[in-house]
Amino acid sequence: MTKRTMKNMGKDNNSIPDGFEEVHGHAAFATRNGPYFEKIDTENRLIRGFLADRRHLNGVNFVHGGMLMSFADSSLARTINHVTGKRGVTLKMSSEFLRPVKEGDFVEAYCEVTRDTRTLGFVRGILKVGGHPVFRTDAIFQYIRPEKFSERSKAG
Repeated sequence: MTKRTMKNMGKDNNSIPDGFEEVHGHAAFATRNGPYFEKIDTENRLIRGFLADRRHLNGVNFVHGGMLMSFADSSLARTINHVTGKRGVTLKMSSEFLRPVKEGDFVEAYCEVTRDTRTLGFVRGILKVGGHPVFRTDAIFQYIRPEKFSERSKAG
């Protein structure tokens, strides 16, 4: 696979690392903040990424903490789905900011399910840039059955 250069970045040297493919069909919130990219490594682990651009910056020209938290939350949920086949909503999420992320950085999420019960998923993750940790998180997700919610929206 060849490297993909982002057209809207305004910089020719920013590209998506080999092996990552753009994710399509996810929620509107993630679509607005993306695009997000994913790959499956040789151990069947899902790795998710995004290329930081101007839209993601705060007032001091680093990626906004809220963007990192949103991306991490999405990556944790996607990992639970990849590992267990279940979908969930976030009950609790703890975060630690380790170092700033800059425009043009490709942020990668490495997450793992640490516990899976009938109703809850426990997951942790680390965001990295160039192999260096920039953000650490853990969360608890409540599993949902999407058909229950689609039935409610049709009725109301």
